[in-house]
Amino acid sequence: MAVGAASPAVGHAAAGAGGEAAPAEGVPGIGVEAKGKGKAVLVEGGRRQSPSKGMGRRRKRTRKTRRRCMRMRRRGNEDEGEKWLGQYSSTQSILLVGDGNFSFSLALATAFGSGANLVATSLDTYEALRKKYSGADSNIMNLKRLGATVFHGIDVKTMKFHTDLKNRRFDRIVYNFPHAGFKGKEYEAHMINLHKKLVKGYFDNARHLLRPCGEIHVSHKTGGSYDKWDLECIAAKFSLILVEKVGFRKADYPGYDQKRGDGPMCNKSFPLGTCSTFKFKIRDLKKRKGQNWKRTGLVLSLGGSTRPSLNALGAPGGIPPPMGGITSTTLLTPQGHPWYEQRIIAEPLGGTTDYFFSQEYQGSLWREYAMLRQVMPGATSWNYSAFLENRYRESVQKQERLRRLIAYSCQ
Repeated sequence: MAVGAASPAVGHAAAGAGGEAAPAEGVPGIGVEAKGKGKAVLVEGGRRQSPSKGMGRRRKRTRKTRRRCMRMRRRGNEDEGEKWLGQYSSTQSILLVGDGNFSFSLALATAFGSGANLVATSLDTYEALRKKYSGADSNIMNLKRLGATVFHGIDVKTMKFHTDLKNRRFDRIVYNFPHAGFKGKEYEAHMINLHKKLVKGYFDNARHLLRPCGEIHVSHKTGGSYDKWDLECIAAKFSLILVEKVGFRKADYPGYDQKRGDGPMCNKSFPLGTCSTFKFKIRDLKKRKGQNWKRTGLVLSLGGSTRPSLNALGAPGGIPPPMGGITSTTLLTPQGHPWYEQRIIAEPLGGTTDYFFSQEYQGSLWREYAMLRQVMPGATSWNYSAFLENRYRESVQKQERLRRLIAYSCQ
């Protein structure tokens, strides 16, 4: 197949008639027609192909190619030793909490061919597990045979202090279907609060055992009263953000048999219904703090930068100077106490206003405001002017209370 490149002056016709060889019979010609400066339109089989259509097709091909590469990479990793089951890989260090009869942990260890990277825990003691679940004993034996670490009596609300866990860090920490016990109906407010308290304890402890780029997983039912647990809101209180929510399918974990875990029917399975795995990561606090700082529109620098001046802002509108309307010092002055009269003369009523807008107090207020924004980002929506206004009001009220107290005590 011959390929001809046409010059801008001659055009497309030169590809078949000019100095270059014409395409062979029955073979479509492929040429490039220059158009404008450096822009070309691909011509295929005598038809022009618009750039927009070409880009759309290219994007689709790119997505398909990317997915194909990911599948091939995963297969290659499996061939090299990495194995996957559901959301989890054999190369990840995984902590499984509240596993009940340990069937989920065994499903992972069996699929990986090894449990060397697994730490499986239960709230119950070993003796209690044997009484509760018919297959727990054999599951534990198989886990240990595959090299997994098994702990009993681990409470998710205090596990960060456990001797065998406090110095370890994990890529994944997994809690499937947390439940605070059967102490009422699932839709009752006190039951929802008990469940939320359990999840709070889990998040608070799990974040201390997580590696910097690790994930905290919670598999949870969705819909109805289960949505009232509000996992995302609870996680946010512990600097955790939701990065992904995927459907949970029991079929992805062969051998997994969920148990009720409490009550006379503890060895019975419960219906999963619609459920998902919520994946959380630790929020980048440094990045978030920087964003909040930029949001305030304030720049705090050590060397000669400009910053809002209290003198420039002046007294906040609508607030009179402290005691400024009092022209006589006898209003609150107890009669017959010269020491108090001398104090009033030494510190006139307008002195508080002058000190408030002095350079010394200016700096202390600015430092207080900057520290407040760093320590409690987002806790207040004040800008600097509103902050000054509030502090001014507090100063007025404090001065008023102090002077009334002195006047009363001297009577």
